[in-house]
Parts: sequence; structure tokens; C-alpha cells
Amino acid sequence: MFETRYPHLFAPLTIGGVTFKNRIWAAPAGVHLLMDYYDDAPNDRVVAYYAEKAKGGSAVITYSAMNMDHYLPRAAEHANEDIFRPETHRQWQRLTNAIHFYDAKASLELLAFGCHFPDEEGNLHAYSVNGDEGTEMMDEAVMRRLADEYALAAENALKCGFDMILIHGGHGLLLSQILSPKYNTRTDEFGGSLVNRMKLPLMVLKAIRQRVGRKLLIEYRISGDELAGPEGFTIKDCIDVLEVLQDYIDIAHVSAGSFFNNTEHITHPTGFLPAGCNSYLAARVKASGRIHIPVLTLGAFQEPALMEKILAEGQADIVAMARGTIADASLVNKARDGREDEIIPCIRCLHCLDYERFNELSCSVNPELGREWLLPRLKQPVTKKKRVVVIGGGPGGMQAAITAANRGHEVILLEKKDRLGGKIIFARQAPFKHDLDRFLSWQIRTLERSGVEVRLNTAATPELVEQLQPDAIIAALGAVSARPQIDGINSPGVMTAIEVYEKAAKGQLQDESFVILGGGLVGCETAVYLSETLEKTVTIIEMKPELASEEFSIPRTALIQHLDQTVTCLTSSRCTGIETHRVTYIDENGREMEAAADRVILALGMQADADTAEQFRGIAREFVRIGDCAAPGTVRTAVRSGYDAALTL
Repeated sequence: MFETRYPHLFAPLTIGGVTFKNRIWAAPAGVHLLMDYYDDAPNDRVVAYYAEKAKGGSAVITYSAMNMDHYLPRAAEHANEDIFRPETHRQWQRLTNAIHFYDAKASLELLAFGCHFPDEEGNLHAYSVNGDEGTEMMDEAVMRRLADEYALAAENALKCGFDMILIHGGHGLLLSQILSPKYNTRTDEFGGSLVNRMKLPLMVLKAIRQRVGRKLLIEYRISGDELAGPEGFTIKDCIDVLEVLQDYIDIAHVSAGSFFNNTEHITHPTGFLPAGCNSYLAARVKASGRIHIPVLTLGAFQEPALMEKILAEGQADIVAMARGTIADASLVNKARDGREDEIIPCIRCLHCLDYERFNELSCSVNPELGREWLLPRLKQPVTKKKRVVVIGGGPGGMQAAITAANRGHEVILLEKKDRLGGKIIFARQAPFKHDLDRFLSWQIRTLERSGVEVRLNTAATPELVEQLQPDAIIAALGAVSARPQIDGINSPGVMTAIEVYEKAAKGQLQDESFVILGGGLVGCETAVYLSETLEKTVTIIEMKPELASEEFSIPRTALIQHLDQTVTCLTSSRCTGIETHRVTYIDENGREMEAAADRVILALGMQADADTAEQFRGIAREFVRIGDCAAPGTVRTAVRSGYDAALTL
């Protein structure tokens, strides 16, 4: 008999006559960037993306999302799915067929940020819970119209092969706005008491049940606490609401937070929070004894042992992951088969949610994400085993070596230092970079298993590399810190951000006060490490008006909160000189100022080490520069470029 280390996680579950093969749901994670502007149903890229998740072993694959506010004009930053149009149904059916192929169930997320309806003349009217500026207050007729839209969407989902729908009633979306005593300021029959405030969600659910009966399972996502204090929607309110809604729904998703009170960094936990940090809310719902339907928990889950513990202790019945199955679609199968150490760790960078700033869906640690349909067409077939030399053991170099070895090539990796990891080695020391440290360990472990010959303490020279007689060279030498022309910048008291961590690891960082030049992501994270982990006095000097401006808003919010607590931040300021124990600078008002500093840290950006890399061009028939050595970037750009370079060999 097959046995798994996680009996609770892989126990089947039957709900409403539907049997799920395990307790792991692939939570909704939008495919906006896989859709073309005029697509109104899943295209081939989208189907391939979700099929890969189903193949990976999750019991439920949730499509995100059908926007119920679908009368709005098309938006370039969002997909424009329209399950209301019968002519799209064959494409939706292709999606559900692909999911069912792998014995997974298909769920369609229905959500609404707002509410717009046309009048009889076709004029579009905007409605809101409170009748905010530029909108009309939703009256009962509008609410019933909205409920009918949900019911029609559910009916069409059933026609298209979906097994269930997920009603998003949390996180500050429309259905949670009316539930919130802090947000909902109405004084009519839809405001005031909780009984009044839950009338709209009930109206929606009753309309759906009247249309589809029990032929379709209904999941309902709710914020167990919107994290707005005692005046907001609390866990007590959540339990009271679920006690009423449970007669109409089949599964309760208990999440946390709300975008209208700046808690998205808890809804989608950043590295400053522990894995599974929101599970306490699902546990409270279960412990109440008043909820008889299955309860699902979510929020930074990925490690099978933690998910098993949550279920074994009765804190929840189901666990959902979004980013976990983005980082590794095969996570579930790997956990079932006892291959946990092969799971690619999510680093919680939230790049996958940064829809508005990027034109492509991608992941920092999974170079295949978003390209499931395309990569089989791009991969070069291996016709000859080649000797490949990779120069540099950072994330890009390791990924290149792993991929090349997995394709059957003989790979030698040269690293001048006595360890692998490049600049992300700092993750071993910063507690809030625990997930990046896990990824680094995964890369090193996978590299060792792949058969790559790793030569540490080996500085690559053209002569050495030529002696190895490579067929291909992948240069992953990284980048060097930028050093602008500032008086004193080359003095002994100045170091780079990476040197901070190296010295701290050796116990050589005895100084007490630090000034960091540069308030980008590297400078800000170094400041938090120094101030919180090492309890040093830290000042940041940044020329821009904002700190960490290149970072996505959700993790940036958490980062800024930590900086505000322990670091002096001087924005719109420019360093003019570095002297012994102090720096001089021009502040935001144009005044000449100074700040005390035992040490000055440079975090002013990086420059590609192109000249060093180019020394190796011409030694082998094939040569490519990757990662920071080609253009300074991120873990994502390093991993992607390393993977892609190896695929062309």
C-alpha cells in the first residue's frame, strides 16, 4: 500500500458528492499577463498554465478571475474574460477539460471591486456601497441586479464544466465593503447591524442557489479579520456571518486583511511574516464549534510539514496556495512522493502579482512560469553532448549549470570564492530573507545532485578556461558596485552592502553607526538588517523622494514600516563628501548638513562586469553573458537568463 509522510494532507475529502483527491487547493492567481487585450476567454497560453498546475497534483485548480463588474470598458492591465457570452464557452470548456485530465477539480473565482450597470439608454452608471464621490449608492434594485449577474455566471460556469465557484467576499472587495462596520456607513436597511450588512452576500448566494441548486459547489472567501482594529470587521463578525452563510455555501475560505486599510502585505504575507501566519483565523473559526462546513486556510504556505501540522491539529480542513504552486507547479506531487527537498521554494518577492508594471507573467525562481505553452517550441534539441563551462556560482550561474546538466551536457562551474550563492548569500543572515535562503539551499542541493563539477576557490582566467576545452561558455560573473565621484568614496571606512554581511558573518562589524548611500531595495534591506538584527544606528541618504521605488507596492509597504521604526531616512538628499566618522549631504531643502557615521555603506546600484566577461569570448564556439554580468537585475532576471542560455545549447 502506498504511504505518504503527510496522511492528513493527502486524505481524500468528499463535499456535496464531489470527491477531492487531497486537501491542497491551487488558489486563484491571475493570468492577466497571459491574455491578449481582446481575449475574452482562456487562450492556449492560459490553458497550458493551469494544466501544468493540475498536472502538479493539486486537488483543485482555481481560475482567477471572472470580474463581475464586466460592463466596465476593457482594461489593459487586467484580463477581460467574459463567461456571459455563449460563444466563449467552448474555450472555457477546453480549460476545464485540461484540468479534469489530471483528476483535478476546476473552480472559477467570481469577484467584484466595484459595480457598474447601464441604464435603458445604455449610459453606464457607477454604484458603490456608500455612494462615494462619482458614484450612486447601491439600492436594493441594483443589488438584486448584481445578484442575478452572479447567478448567471454560476450557471455558465456549470455549462463550461466547472465543478465549483469561488465567491470572493474578502480583502476589501465589494462584498466585504458592505460587511465592514468601518467601511459601510449606511443608515438604511443595508447598514448598521451585522444582520443588515450581510443582506447583500445572502442575496447573491440565494440567487445562485435558485439558479443552479446544488449542482455546483460554492466556496466563499472572507477576511477572518480585516485588521482594522475593533471598529472593523473582526473574527467574531466572521464567525457570525459564516454561521448564516454556511447553509448556502460548501467551503469557507478564511483569509485576512483589506486593501482599503493598507494590510495587503498581510493578506499576501511578505518575508517579514512567518509562513502560514493567517492560519490562526481559520483555527478560530474551527474552534468556535458553530461552523459545520469545511474551512480552508491560506497565506504563505508551501512547506508540506507545516500544512500537515495545520490539518492534523484541526486548525483547518483544507490548505490553499497561490505563490507556492507558482514557484513550483509540481509541489504537491513532490510532497506526496517524499521529495520535499526538490520543491522550488517561493521567495515571496510578489513579482507574480505585479501586473501593472510588467508585461509578462513570470516568477523569480521558476523560469518556466507563464511560458508553459511557448517553451516546448523554443527549446533546442540536444544533438550532441557538449562540455560547458559556467563562470560564476551565483543564482544565474547555478541555474545555467543545473539546466545544462539536466539536458545531458558535461558541466564545469568555476567560482572564485569558497562558497556558492553570489550576492544572495546575505540571505543566510537576514531573518526576513529566510525564503531566499531556502532557495539558495535548494539551488546548491540541486546543483550537487545534477552531476555538475563545481570548482570553488577557482578564479577563472582565459588560460584556465581554454585548457578545459569547452564547447560553450556561460559567463555569470555578476556585477560590481557603482562608485560615483564623491569626495572620500575610496576611503577605508567605506564598504559595499555585500561586504556588510561578509564582515558581520565573521564577527568583524563592531562599528555602531552607519550611513547608507542609496535607498533602493538593497540599501533599505541592509538598513533593516543592521538596525533590527544587529541593533546598529542607521541613516539612509537617498536622492529620490521615495525609498525602494523599484520594489512592488505590497512588499514595499512592509519594508517601509520596518524602516520607519528603526532607521533615519533622508530622501531627496545627496551625499557631497565622506570624511572620518561623518558624511556631508544636501538635504531636501538645499541645506548643507552632516550625519555621524563610523562606517559608510555603498548601495548606489551595480554595473555589469562586462570587460572581465568579454575576455572569455572566442575561446569556445558558443559564448553568452547572463545575469548581472549582462545587465544588473534581480534574482528573477539571473535565474531566467541562466535557464534560457542552457536551453539553447
